[in-house]
Amino acid sequence: MQVICQPVGPVEANCYIVLDNHKALVIDPGADGKNLIEMIKALNAEVQAVVLTHAHFDHMGAVDDLIDEFKVDVYMNPAEFDFLSQPAKNSSSAFFGMPHVKLNAKPLPLKEGEQKIGDFTLTAYSAPGHSIGSTILKIQDCLFTGDVLFNQSIGRTDLATGNADQMKESLEFLRNLPGNYEVYPGHGPATTLDQERNNNPYLIFPNMI
Repeated sequence: MQVICQPVGPVEANCYIVLDNHKALVIDPGADGKNLIEMIKALNAEVQAVVLTHAHFDHMGAVDDLIDEFKVDVYMNPAEFDFLSQPAKNSSSAFFGMPHVKLNAKPLPLKEGEQKIGDFTLTAYSAPGHSIGSTILKIQDCLFTGDVLFNQSIGRTDLATGNADQMKESLEFLRNLPGNYEVYPGHGPATTLDQERNNNPYLIFPNMI
């Protein structure tokens, strides 16, 4: 399996293209839909679905472009279905000068636990705190943590539906998740779960949150 990271949009959110046997999942296409489509076509892979870790504008702004082009579904935590069409919830209205994002997509529910999406086996872990529907995705030995866990940091909790106490619980879950994983966060460079357990101050000192 190959993971391609493409930062997109004004805040450089990480969009991930997960490739396996010429099949692809697209995780968090936040912006730059035309460029993402060209990149995916150049890979000569069959896009099977779009999956969101959460529905803030910088992680889902290009969803309509991709599902229109590739005729696929978008999967996400149903707690955030209404974020797609509500700028106050997807936080596009919270930043001065940012266009308000409203999508037409009709999402399908990303279920808690293991599931098949196309040819991919994916496990979804609910991890609220950054937003009510924030979800960590496990595919093979990779964790896509959205804006829950970053390299040496974590996501903010002061946007709509954010909650510091829930973030502490989600980070506690990650601390106790058995095994080590490659971690692909929503912003910034990749890391590993063991590196974060040993070096991320928010995992070491949870009361910092």
